[in-house]
Amino acid sequence: MQFSVGDVVHLIAYPSHRMTVVEVDDSEITCRWFERAVVKEGIFPSHIIAQELQPEIAEVSP
Repeated sequence: MQFSVGDVVHLIAYPSHRMTVVEVDDSEITCRWFERAVVKEGIFPSHIIAQELQPEIAEVSP
């Protein structure tokens, strides 16, 4: 799967742990997330990361 900076992702094993991609380097993904009021950062192999599904926003016609 291709990841891009700004994607919202999670670890496959922890789907409720949302992170933001800040760097993509071949098979490693650097992510940031909050734990309480502290910003954390980690580097993960891409095969253990999954992209968050973004809900479709319905367009309302006037």
